[in-house]
Amino acid sequence: MSTSTLDAKIQESLENLNNIERLKKLFWNQLNYERVNQAISRRTLTEDVIDKIEGEPLLLASGGVERQFRVIYTRLKSENLSRVNERVVVNHLLAENPYALFVFSNQSQSRWHFLNVKYDSSPQKRRLFRRITVGEGEQLRTAIERISLLDLDSIKSNASPLEIQTRHDEAFDVEAVTEKFFKEYRKTFEKVESLIKWSTDSESKRLCTQKLFNRLMFVAFIEKKGWLKFQKRTDYLSALWESYQNEEGVADKNFYRDRLSYLFFSGLNNPQEHDIAGINNGGFLKQLIGTVPYLNGGLFEQEENEKTSQIIVPDDCIDTILHDLFQRFAFTVTESTPLDVDVAVDPEMLGKVFEELVTGRHESGSYYTPKPIVSFMCRESLKGYLKTQVSVESDEAIANFVDEHNPDKLVNPEAILEALRKVRCCDLAAGSGAYLLGMLHELLDLRQCLFASKGLDSNTVYQRKLDIIENNIYGIDKDVFAVNIARLRLWLSLAVEYQGEKPKPLPNLKYKIEVGDSLIAPSPATTGMIRSELISQYSQKKAEYMRTHKGCEKRKLEEEINALKTEIRIITNGSAKAPEGFDWAVEFAEVFAEGGFDIQVANPPYVRQELIKDLKPALKNVYPTTYSGKSDLYCFFYTRALQLLKSGGMLAFISPNKWFRAEYGEKLRKYIADSCHVYSITDFGDLPVFKSATAYHLTS
Repeated sequence: MSTSTLDAKIQESLENLNNIERLKKLFWNQLNYERVNQAISRRTLTEDVIDKIEGEPLLLASGGVERQFRVIYTRLKSENLSRVNERVVVNHLLAENPYALFVFSNQSQSRWHFLNVKYDSSPQKRRLFRRITVGEGEQLRTAIERISLLDLDSIKSNASPLEIQTRHDEAFDVEAVTEKFFKEYRKTFEKVESLIKWSTDSESKRLCTQKLFNRLMFVAFIEKKGWLKFQKRTDYLSALWESYQNEEGVADKNFYRDRLSYLFFSGLNNPQEHDIAGINNGGFLKQLIGTVPYLNGGLFEQEENEKTSQIIVPDDCIDTILHDLFQRFAFTVTESTPLDVDVAVDPEMLGKVFEELVTGRHESGSYYTPKPIVSFMCRESLKGYLKTQVSVESDEAIANFVDEHNPDKLVNPEAILEALRKVRCCDLAAGSGAYLLGMLHELLDLRQCLFASKGLDSNTVYQRKLDIIENNIYGIDKDVFAVNIARLRLWLSLAVEYQGEKPKPLPNLKYKIEVGDSLIAPSPATTGMIRSELISQYSQKKAEYMRTHKGCEKRKLEEEINALKTEIRIITNGSAKAPEGFDWAVEFAEVFAEGGFDIQVANPPYVRQELIKDLKPALKNVYPTTYSGKSDLYCFFYTRALQLLKSGGMLAFISPNKWFRAEYGEKLRKYIADSCHVYSITDFGDLPVFKSATAYHLTS
């Protein structure tokens, strides 16, 4: 059977997959697995497994030598395809079925997961769960392409179960989907950028293009939650585009002007209590853009240049974004972890795209840190932090808790919980937010497992994430668009957790993830004391701002915050004038009033010293103890990060290792030896941690 014919048959099967008979047809007739159709007796199952499934698992099909590779179908009791429940079932069945593909459906068989288990390369051989989702509202092109690779006829006739498993592992490789998406994104971005009409400089035009992609990508993700509806359809952007295309007798049509500008600025950025246009009450706007929620957050605030007609986005731009990009790939709002991923485009892709495409990374020194590295660094820093905070705990108990999410050996879990609630973590070179998201997930997971085992908390995941963003994480980057992406990813991380028809407005992150130059402002250690009541007012106003959703109230709070900043600056710096660069002691005064950050974790930019000649006078002035004229830029981030830490704080960086042996690193090595305790150094040698950073060896 030709590839195109097979793909067409698989597409038909997946589009109509609503019962077990269609699943059998897919594997028996199209993918050429041998029929088995044998139930797995409930007597072999644990009570935990039986509690989660409907009926008995079905050994549907097999393949390979002695039919040792197996396809097993399980119907869950719930309408939600719970990943937790799937893991319980798979972990039980794997013992007797080491070579297998697992297929799950919800109770009504309207949604399906095809689940592959691959073992990672760690000594523990941890299980990595990878899923392809099929069902109503899902783009199926990715599923068709990946599932077609499972055809047994494309593997040698006497294949071993390991060879079939290896083909399955390749078919569920999310990196293949990621690379393909990035190639299409780049091509589509460049085409749209060339089509947009705007009589201004090329850099401004590129940033305008990026903002359009950011907004549409955000809508493409959240429409998976069902919050946006047009004519009762939840595939919102497609429905909106089709309605616009079907309009007749309208001259001088433009989709961006006539539909998207209303969606962005009058819908998603319009508090419902000020709904003068009747957006959700059958008014004029509802006919144009349907039913949409107010989301806040700043992404959809209209800038001055967007209030004029100087920007023209032709319909070809939208057509190519929707059809060449959005409708070719499956999107998921389920956040992947190092051990649980969807074979689809997830919110992390926003960061990868930004670092790879938009920044001009070779000039900025920005490289996207792989998620396992981020997770490792966050966990290492948290282990060190918890040991300093709760000294009664053993290293083994803390490692077991942080690495394995097992709190059983903890002596004082209440003290651990308190330490997690008050920790302050910062990335002083945040980029698109990889470490901010990484730390958010690590803190969330640790609190979750602690609550589950000790019954200490009953908050929702949404509320826990909001608490962590508000109280525990901070980020700085000099690139305003990197900061926008970082905020966007945090908003998406919150949005995916909210359950209900109408989401809560997103928090304002202006004073949490900030724009500024981390390096060139004075060290906060040289500043004076600040009155506690002033800090209390400052913290309270920033917290109020984060959760305020009315424009007039936001503006009033900004004025009050700026006035408090001026008072704090006079006390700390002796002048109301702001210094050059990000003024740490003022902007994050609530942190430095308590001694500084508990954790600094980052991937500082790798910029060679030849490219920072204009910065060297300022760097020499700010870092006299460690300055060398031949130091690459990342070296100064070490010194600044150590200045920002409170006594006993933890630093975790990934960087080139040249400063270990180069002459320019001598002062930095001495500074670290004199002022720090080094817990661990990991030298990756020639391992390609960053695919394009071949000129550097990296350490963590």
